[in-house]
Parts: sequence; structure tokens; C-alpha cells
Amino acid sequence: MWTSRKVVWLMAFATLLPLLVFAGEFHKLYWFHDDWDMLDGASRLGLWRWVPQPFLNESVIPVSKLLSIAAVRLFGGSYFAMIALLFATHAANVWIYGEVLRRLQVPVIAIAFALGTFGLAWSNIETLLWFIQWTPVLAMTFFLAAWLWLIARESRGPAGIAGFTLLLGASALSSSRGIVSGLAVAVFGWRTGRRRRLILAAIVPAAVLIVVMKMVMAGRPAPLLSDAALFALYHWLLNPLYLLLPIPHKTVNGSALLICGAIKLAVIAAAWLQWRDQRPLLATLLCFDMLTSASAGYARVGTGLAASVSSRYQYISLFCLGPFIGLLLARQRRVLAVTVLIAWLVLLTWPWRRHAPQWANERGVEVRRALAAAADNQPLWPTQITAGRVRELIREYNLH
Repeated sequence: MWTSRKVVWLMAFATLLPLLVFAGEFHKLYWFHDDWDMLDGASRLGLWRWVPQPFLNESVIPVSKLLSIAAVRLFGGSYFAMIALLFATHAANVWIYGEVLRRLQVPVIAIAFALGTFGLAWSNIETLLWFIQWTPVLAMTFFLAAWLWLIARESRGPAGIAGFTLLLGASALSSSRGIVSGLAVAVFGWRTGRRRRLILAAIVPAAVLIVVMKMVMAGRPAPLLSDAALFALYHWLLNPLYLLLPIPHKTVNGSALLICGAIKLAVIAAAWLQWRDQRPLLATLLCFDMLTSASAGYARVGTGLAASVSSRYQYISLFCLGPFIGLLLARQRRVLAVTVLIAWLVLLTWPWRRHAPQWANERGVEVRRALAAAADNQPLWPTQITAGRVRELIREYNLH
């Protein structure tokens, strides 16, 4: 009998399969773009001056900066070790998420669907194969730990509430995408009748970081509200289905918005109507997904609408939508539900065969080739750091 506990452990370990199957390809990956900016900043300024400073003048992430530099030193500059660490953190997130769902009495088949969607989807490839993306993965770890803490043992004393707030603060200080995590947990607290002190404790880190981010970005021209709202709408309605649906010749346009949006809204509405007892969970996920899209709309509108479906933006949308579909599946006959689950997992994982080698070539082989050909005074695209400075960083951190 497949109990919920066994399913959670199985899906957490299954998350590591791409790392094991494509280890040969992943060994080709190399330091890239924002990785260089991170290492350069720590080297030039010194660790303790660099850690509290905004990263690239757009995010305040001292927790993940400190942990990232520690990991680089600990693993001797090995990029494959960084990728393995990223996958291990992701597997831990899948396990904690499974524990959250299990304790909320989500049916086993829905847990399997949710964790498979979050854990195995090929569309997470940029998040899982670029070390700088460890920052949002860490933010998710702290968020999930706080959520599980709230469910498993509601904090009553000052020390417990402080620990709960610190976890959400660590999430917000690990990635700009973690800023809204406290608001999502506050929604769960409100929907489940938690005490007002706990709800306020969840909101405080988000409120503080929103103010800090406004100060950090004060020198930038604010985007037009209509443009930001349009980007947010595309981000929310298209993800995560746009990359997952096997439709040839896809384009980010109104037709894609209509197709993906109609499916997503129908799934959300059906799950909400059919599962009244799971509405606190569903409200939390819906809030998290929408707030993330709103944040992306404000911060990334200048990158163009096509960027709204970038692989790096799939992590939270996959996390949020999986339980909605899984709960609908749980209402079906067992044979049908298991068949759909297996077909879905194949759809999620099979494209790794094509994308993993492609990614290893673009973010590994081509990067090394460009570095070898670049003069010392030439910026190493797409960063502004010169090839000469990159070579200095390679020697300083023993990067390989």
C-alpha cells in the first residue's frame, strides 16, 4: 500500500533522477553571467562589506549571498558540485512540501501529482542548472520550513513566534521572490483561524523588505502600471502550462494567453468548488502565485512579454498549480487517476533528454569557448566583467 509518507519520500528521491541520468552533460556546465558578478563582488569588496549590499542594485539577499560564497569555498570551485547542491536543496523542498500536503490531509494521488509537477518538470531547467538560481530555491526552503512549522506545531511563546518570523525573514533575504512568502503564509494563517499575532509575524518580514526594496530601486524610473499589470497577467496565466504543453510553433501572444489562461482558470475554479475542506491550502497557493506574478510584473516588465515564460520563472508556478490539478484527479476512478499521473510524469520528464544536452552546450561548452577566445580587456557576454577579470576569479576561487 502506497501511504502518503512513502509517496513523499519516493518523489523527493525521484527529483534527483535528472542529476543522476545526465551527470555527464551537467559536468560540462560552467560559471555564467550573474555567477561572475557574485564572485567579483565578494572578491573586490570583501565578504562582510559585500554581503549586506544590494546584489546588482536590485535585490537585498545577504542570506543566500553568504551561503553561496560558503558553498563555493567548501566545494573548491566545482560547478558540478554547485549543481548537485542545487538539486539536493530542491529535493529537500519537495520533501518538506510533501510533509505540508500530508499534514493537511491531501489525498495520496494529489500529493504524488503535486510533487511530481514541482519536482520533475523539465521546465525548471534554468532554475536547477544555473548556480545563481540557488537563491530562489533557498527562499523556497525557508518558506516551506516556516509553513510546516506553523502546521506541525503552532508557535505560542515569544521564542516560537520569533523563530517562525526568522524563517520567513530568511526567505525574503534569500531572493526577491521570497519577499511575498510571508504574505502567503499569512493568508494560510487567516484561513485556518490562527491567532492575530502569528499572522502579523508572517507579514512583518515582507513589509520590511518591500520598504527596503523601494529604497534600493528609488533611483530607477517606475514602470507604467499598465505595462507592469500586462506582464503580470501574462506571467500568471501562461505559467507553467505554456512550456509544458506539447504544442508546436508556440508564440507568446493573445492566443497562447487564451488557451493557457482558460485551462488554468478552469482548473483553479473546479478545484475550489470541489474541495471546500482544502480551501485554506488552495487560497495560499493562489495568493503565492498571483503575488509572485505581480512582483515579476513590476521588476521585469522591461525585459518584454516573451520573457514572462522564461524557465527561471517556472519554479513557483509549478509549485502552486500542481495541487489544484492533483485534487481534481483525486475525484476520478483510481485506474484513470494513476494512468493520468503516469502520462503526466512522462510529459514532464521526457524533454530532459533534449534540453539537458542543449543547456550543457550553451551554458558550458560555449561559455568556455568564448572565454578562451576573448581578450583580457573584452567583456565576457552577457556580463560587463572582462575576460581578464574572469580569469583572475578562476584562479582565486579555483573555478572548474
